[in-house]
Parts: sequence; structure tokens; C-alpha cells
Amino acid sequence: MPYQTLGSRSASGAADTTGRNTGNWTVQFAPRDLAVTVTEFEVYKIVVTKAAQTATFDVFVDSKQWDTSVYATNNSWDPTQPLIVRYGETLYFFYSSASSDGNMPLVTIWLRHEVSLSQVFGL
Repeated sequence: MPYQTLGSRSASGAADTTGRNTGNWTVQFAPRDLAVTVTEFEVYKIVVTKAAQTATFDVFVDSKQWDTSVYATNNSWDPTQPLIVRYGETLYFFYSSASSDGNMPLVTIWLRHEVSLSQVFGL
């Protein structure tokens, strides 16, 4: 399967505004942050840094939990099964650490698109 890279995106944590992680850090990649125009794409690499030593995080696509991690301070993820995201969805990283702890997390994600899907969907 040939892939086309869609580049990387980075986002820093902010105090949660979703109401789903009140008082803690949340990193959000909304559709405008992802800035993709394909119907479906993959998050094939994630690097998280700068969170508190004791922090953990959960990964959600919209309201569905996709993964959890116990090492949020300095970690990378290169899954055998990449995260599939569809156009219009939002990717969230909900941290267990308080947004008042002074350790603002940073998340970098790498995206790719399977070229054959463009041919199927006429993109």
C-alpha cells in the first residue's frame, strides 16, 4: 500500500474546555488543526513530551477512547495498527495531571494517507 505523507502537527496542552477532563491538561487536534482534505487518514506516529513525571493520558477520537498510556512525560508511539481518523473528527489527549502544575504537555503527530483510497473515492 503506497502512502502519501500529510506531514506533522504539534499542539500544546491547555486547561480542559471540553468538560470531559475538568481541571487537567487537554491537547486537542480539531479539524482546523489537522487541516486535511482527504476522507480518511492515519496517525502513524505520536511523540508526547513535557508533561508531569506522574502524568498519564488517554487518546480519544471524538467521544471514543482509542488508547491509554502510562508514560506521558516523554514517550513515543509507533503502532502496528495506526489510528484511523476521518475527515471532520477531533483527536484528544486527556492528561491525568492538573493544568495548574506548570508542566504543559506537547504532542506531535505524524499523518499519512493511503493513496489507493484517493482512487476509490475520487479525491
